[in-house]
Formats: sequence, structure tokens, C-alpha cells
Amino acid sequence: MNRGEDSETPWAHDLGPADRGAKGSRLVRLVNVPFLHAKPTWGDAIVVAPIEDGLPTWDRDGVPWNQLATRISQDGGRWAMIVDYLPHADTTATAAFDALAAACETSDIVCEGAWGPERAQPGRAYLAVTRDLHDSDVMQSLRGADLPCELTQIHPVPVKAKVKAKARAKAAAKPKRSKKR
Repeated sequence: MNRGEDSETPWAHDLGPADRGAKGSRLVRLVNVPFLHAKPTWGDAIVVAPIEDGLPTWDRDGVPWNQLATRISQDGGRWAMIVDYLPHADTTATAAFDALAAACETSDIVCEGAWGPERAQPGRAYLAVTRDLHDSDVMQSLRGADLPCELTQIHPVPVKAKVKAKARAKAAAKPKRSKKR
């Protein structure tokens, strides 16, 4: 998806021939949450072009993140969020993920599992969140759903974590004062 780096194969619905792009290009709408890229995501329509192996491919083509909208034909109105989930001791991994997915559905959030929890390590879920929701709203809603798991926000980095990281960086950058004699 970026000149062959970080490639993955998302699911998409074919919307027909594209009115722009290389010969044989198609307009497709994504119907899953790609794991390696925040955009495009679920609901976005993009132009894919066949490459030498015949597979339809979308490429960011080196476009900077802040200009990525120029590579999306129709923005589906969602952005990608990542959370880790760790089931409570009395809950199976499947039950925890199913509860998370159901809580997301009530807020019109698409939830896809990347991997499940294993040996006290959390599982990971990718969410396609409607643009009217802020990440703090999502976390508040999910935590209020009384899920049988602990949630940790991974992306975007929560504001509190950003503030702490900036404070640590600022403290580390301060020159140490020499002791007066």
C-alpha cells in the first residue's frame, strides 16, 4: 500500500470501472479495517489498478499523511483506532471479544480482531470509528459497557500519555545544573 512496503490485502466491494487511473482500474469500497494503515479504512472508496500479477492494487504512492485524502475517492467518514483487550480471569477470549464487538456495534463502530489474547498477553482489535466520535468518547463508551475485559488504547496515543511523554522528554532535555561550591 506504500510502494510495495507494508502491504496487506483488505476486503472490498467492487463498485465498477474507475473514471480515473490506469487502464483496467476499478473503484472499490473497503469493507474491513486494514491493520497497517489508518487510512484508507472501512467505508472508504479507492481506485485500484491491476499490476503485473493482475491483482488490483492501491498505493499511497508516497503521498504524505496530511495529503492522503487526495488518494481516497470517497471518504467513508471513519478513522482507525486500535485497542488491546485482556479478558478477566473468569472470561474466555472469545467471550471478551464478542462483548467488545457488541459494545462497538451499539455505537456504530466497526470492530475487527487482529489477534486474540494468549498467555496473559492482550488481544488486539482495530476499530473504524465514525468521524463525529473522539477517541476519549470511544473509550468512555466502551468502559461504560461493563465489558468482561480490560481495555488499553493503543492508537491514537491517549492525550494523558502524550502529555506524560512530552514532560519526560522536556525533563530529559534540560541541562543539569552544576553544583555550586
